Amino acid sequence: PGGNPAKAPDVVNCSWSNDNGHLTTFQTDLRTLLPAGIFAVLANGNNGPGEGTVGSPASLPEAFAVGATDSDDEVARFSSRGPSPWGEVLPHVAAPGVNVRSSLPGGVYGEMDGTSMAAPHVSGIVALLRSVSPTLSITRTAFLITSTAVPLGAALPNNDTGWGRVDGFAPV
Repeated sequence: PGGNPAKAPDVVNCSWSNDNGHLTTFQTDLRTLLPAGIFAVLANGNNGPGEGTVGSPASLPEAFAVGATDSDDEVARFSSRGPSPWGEVLPHVAAPGVNVRSSLPGGVYGEMDGTSMAAPHVSGIVALLRSVSPTLSITRTAFLITSTAVPLGAALPNNDTGWGRVDGFAPV
């Protein structure tokens, strides 16, 4: 911001997606964020439940992709699944994304569904981790989040929920 790298954010939450998982339009942007120490959290998309439905830019290797779960820790039907077009298991993790209370235009609140509701949970965990340890690397941050996730499948990681549903307390 303003040309001052000291004011750069620790994390960006990206709740946009294109149905074409092969699209690389934002790859250069993500490749710029990583060396700057900015963790990029991306919504996995809402084109599930089919296999290989993850959208771009969450499908890109530089992204940290987030799927959605419901209140029973079941993967949300709409949550896009991996693998990525490059064979990567995605999403990396899942977070609550069904009936999430959110602010809406006009100063009101309502419940919404989507991986765009799930991704901010992960962005918040990244911000919390960075507040505890400001020099935490992107790799270590990703490891802490994935290794403390609550497993939601027999095989880990899997193309439904990745390493599982995030736990905001455990990585700290």
